[in-house]
Amino acid sequence: MVRSGYTKRNSFGNILFRITSPIMLSMNDQAIHHKHRLPPAERGRAQDKSRDGLIIDAALELLGEKGYHALTMTDVAARAGVSKATLYRRWTAKADLVTDAVATLDLLQPPQYPRTSLRDDLLALVEQVGSCEDRPELVTATMEMARLHPDLYLSLVKRFSTFIRMELGKLASEAGHGSGLVLSEAKLEFVSDTVVALLAHYGGPHGAPISRERIVGLVDHVLMVLMTATRAKKST
Repeated sequence: MVRSGYTKRNSFGNILFRITSPIMLSMNDQAIHHKHRLPPAERGRAQDKSRDGLIIDAALELLGEKGYHALTMTDVAARAGVSKATLYRRWTAKADLVTDAVATLDLLQPPQYPRTSLRDDLLALVEQVGSCEDRPELVTATMEMARLHPDLYLSLVKRFSTFIRMELGKLASEAGHGSGLVLSEAKLEFVSDTVVALLAHYGGPHGAPISRERIVGLVDHVLMVLMTATRAKKST
């Protein structure tokens, strides 16, 4: 199938964001939604996309019940009601599967932006990623396990950093129309790395929810300064 769209990459060749036309989406486009999922085979029978949801749900259930260490791919396949072959055609590593499963939580989904100002949109983004309101027991369990499993830690950090960079890039692009706000790729990467580092520091080793006061301070005194070279107006 012919694809149309636009992919933005940074100076290192890493994808910052991809714009894809809705008419392109089909059963074989599931890898777009799960970053670590193996792409479907180009030949042969089309994969049943409903199996992806069953596998992701099973992984989240078992993560909450057993934790990352005791979770096995065999258990996930059994809980999802699929064969191990079906599972391994989609994910070959436990860390990749868990990372994609955690990414389906609201923590890594774009918030409902108010679109009233850049500051308000930044607050909405940081509040969402810093609150851990969607199934906090899973977020906490995953963060605790990530400290002991470097493969899971690296996979989660990469996924989280990519999400933050992509959302900040979109907000900067939208705010830049007519205002002269332009973020270079290098600056965007620096800003997103700063946000990730501060959120990790505030959340601590267990990924605890971050207070509203810290979130407002991060937006007003860090993000707004780095992105616009000015401090935000008085916080509300």
